[in-house]
Amino acid sequence: MEFSELVRTRRSVRRYQETPVPRELLQELLETACWAPSGDNLQPWYFLALTRPEEIARLKGTMERVSVEIAGHLEGIFQGKHPEVVREEQRFLRSVSSAPVCILVFLQRDYEARDVAVESAAAATQTLLLAAHERGLGACWVNAATILGYAPVIRDAFAPEKGEFLSLVTLGYPDARPLTPKRKSGRFDIR
Repeated sequence: MEFSELVRTRRSVRRYQETPVPRELLQELLETACWAPSGDNLQPWYFLALTRPEEIARLKGTMERVSVEIAGHLEGIFQGKHPEVVREEQRFLRSVSSAPVCILVFLQRDYEARDVAVESAAAATQTLLLAAHERGLGACWVNAATILGYAPVIRDAFAPEKGEFLSLVTLGYPDARPLTPKRKSGRFDIR
């Protein structure tokens, strides 16, 4: 697949088949993600892939609380419009355990230039999403827990020694192909 097609056809997948992701494929995806560019070559990210049902169930407990609290945040963003989007997002957050893999993304330590480190971890996460799509997997980048202040809860539950929890990526074989969202115009200029 050409790179442009890869980028244009990747979607946030929120429904997964029960088929497990082979460990070798998961390792390949994570190794690829670690080749992302990073400011000052910090490579500040740490990925923790949860595949055991009992660990994913523990994560689900936290994400169920997040799903309840996110409604107000999303209603503020959408200003009362699109209640179906709010309900679907809540459903997805409650059911992250339907994904056979949940990847936790951490910032390994405090950095003087924190914004550069976070941008680097975001680049690695995007690389992970594209690599997964190329291999026929679906993924969704989830920041709701961080937005609502649950980052310390997730960090302490799964990897207290690995730094600051940034986000979650659900991963698996897609059970449905999401629609192509409309792209917003006016997002670049050439001078």
